[in-house]
Amino acid sequence: MIHSPLSLQRSSPFSAGLVNASILLYTVWLLLPAAQTTFGALGGVLCVGLFALGVLLDGAYCKRYWADFLLRAACAAALPLIFWFFLQRGGGQFFGYYCQQGMFWFPLFFCAYARNRGDKRLWRFWNITLLACFCITTLTTIGWLIQGMLRGGRVYAYSRSLGSGEAGQAYLEELMLRNIGGYDFVYASTLALPFTCYGVRAHGGWARAGLLCLCGAQVLMIALSQYTYALLFALAVLALELVAAFARFLALRVFHRPLRVLPSYLWALLPFGLVYLLRVPLISLGISLFQSVGFTNFAYSLSQLLNVMTGHAVDAGTRLEFYRLPIEGIAQSPWVGSLAGGPLLLSKHSDLLDLLSGVGILGAVLTFGLMGCIGRGSLRGLRSHAAMPTLLLQWVLLLGCALLGTVTYSRDISLLLCAGAFFLLENPSPEVV
Repeated sequence: MIHSPLSLQRSSPFSAGLVNASILLYTVWLLLPAAQTTFGALGGVLCVGLFALGVLLDGAYCKRYWADFLLRAACAAALPLIFWFFLQRGGGQFFGYYCQQGMFWFPLFFCAYARNRGDKRLWRFWNITLLACFCITTLTTIGWLIQGMLRGGRVYAYSRSLGSGEAGQAYLEELMLRNIGGYDFVYASTLALPFTCYGVRAHGGWARAGLLCLCGAQVLMIALSQYTYALLFALAVLALELVAAFARFLALRVFHRPLRVLPSYLWALLPFGLVYLLRVPLISLGISLFQSVGFTNFAYSLSQLLNVMTGHAVDAGTRLEFYRLPIEGIAQSPWVGSLAGGPLLLSKHSDLLDLLSGVGILGAVLTFGLMGCIGRGSLRGLRSHAAMPTLLLQWVLLLGCALLGTVTYSRDISLLLCAGAFFLLENPSPEVV
């Protein structure tokens, strides 16, 4: 065990059971569309409530660390206000948005409490529950997307079913009704790829074979969803992992010296420089390829990206055009953003750019500080852990998703990142960083 549990008496079985039930039910409710549509938002509220009750019944913890827990809760309560007032998130529905944000930060709360407590009863069966739910939703999503292609509808930016479409609707409209839920799971799957690849490296036999199948299913689902940035990120991760694995193999077989994972990642970045030099012909090739197989959404998005790289104008209404607004806001007031009295220049398509435009560099530092306060202690032992390169890669992907999308709406991403870090740090492998 990497962390040092709190020097407290064990929590009661009832308290530990409530906390354990909260994260298990939350995982099932969030990742299985049927459970989410059946129980609605009340399912998530119930899970968060069970966690809060379990912590309150942990008398020894509350007696000694009540001020620390209240500080974390205050930070979680303040973050939605920043996003609501300065980034115009929430779509005008304050109460619903505030509840959604409570559910968004819940996994980070849980991980910090569980790692600080160090009681394995708090996360019993969580790893197998998470893996099972992820596999089920990945496979059912693939089925939905293939069904859509067979029905002749244009499959566009969709991950999974969150209910039945209304009779008589075109398939595209049917899918777009559930676009936010689909966005969540697609990008969560992209961020799960480093986690899956780590499992392939750390296991052997049937476990490795199963994880390889899961990796293939995740990439297939991302491709079928036609989320352009998600596919580009996924392909970049796979390319990095393959080149890094080849570098480690070469170092061991040719030079008879083992190469650690982090240095192998750095060596694997060299071919990416060549890809950047050949970006224009490669993107042109990708456009032709996707058009030939009927993935018109990919082809269109890549054509807009090619326009940016070649100095041509992009079409109005595209994401690349939306990003210009917050960039202008950042240029006008980089330190405090619109707090200086300027207009709110937001894209509503980039959490990171909108944050910098809305509250500036100083406000962004404060926001990240509030996030760090909530999860303080959950990453203890990271520097010396074999999972450090994997987690660094996940955070780079998270940065890319926040730059090009709206991460803070996605509870799937929050759960995946927190759970991945939790299990990697709780289960050290013999692999050397």
